[in-house]
Amino acid sequence: MTVGGNGTRPADTLLAARVGDMLRVAERGECAVSPFLTPQERVRTEQQLARAGVTESAVFWGGYTGAERRRLYLLPSYLLSVPELLPPQDTDPVTNPAGVVGREDAVAAVRIEGSGFRELTHRDYLGSLLSLGLERDVLGDIAVQDAHTAVVFCTARVAEFLPGALERVASDRVRCRIYLPDAGFTDGRRTVPVSDTVASPRLDCVGAALTGKSRESAREAITDGLVEVDYLTEERPDRSLTPPVMLSVRGVGKFRLLPFGGETKKGRLRLMAEKFV
Repeated sequence: MTVGGNGTRPADTLLAARVGDMLRVAERGECAVSPFLTPQERVRTEQQLARAGVTESAVFWGGYTGAERRRLYLLPSYLLSVPELLPPQDTDPVTNPAGVVGREDAVAAVRIEGSGFRELTHRDYLGSLLSLGLERDVLGDIAVQDAHTAVVFCTARVAEFLPGALERVASDRVRCRIYLPDAGFTDGRRTVPVSDTVASPRLDCVGAALTGKSRESAREAITDGLVEVDYLTEERPDRSLTPPVMLSVRGVGKFRLLPFGGETKKGRLRLMAEKFV
């Protein structure tokens, strides 16, 4: 990883500049819309907006509640004086009463259905989509629903393009159609429960319990930069965690740490979590 002289990565500098441009557009009274952001980019963008004192007019939307990859809609600053025109967080900003977000900037969805000839994975869908010449940031989540079906969230223009362009995923022939997710749509990912007890909410304690490794191994993974807390790399083993928290360990998996379930008679915390499978 290349890091600049001030300790920032070039990608972070580019992201900060892009958000700065969006802030200036919104200040002029226009709506600024970003490409799809990764969860890490979203967290860094939220931090930058907070420093700029702009949070109420910022909406992140990825096509359904709980989406990981989302676009930022930075609404005109004048809407702050008319709060009833601001769309609630985690809702489609295209439907806001002010009408400042056009349909061309909407997050759209396309349902991809295989023939049943073979099982298809997230990697299969992503590889086939990128082979069409699409950039990753015009694509949001690829929600695999079952072994033969997925819903891809994307820009409106890509949604118009895919039904006539995507004919195969891996070696399977597929059909594509514009799709409107309902309010209960989920990404289809499964989780399994994880429970244990830990001496404290320190990251190294929790990491050891979640991965089934020793505390020393967990500490080494953290200091080596292999652990993310809420999508940002965390290298402090003694960081205290306050659930709910998303925690990823490279090479092991991704976990959602749930609120602790109180203490045992011996004073240990009851850890409860979900591992994504």
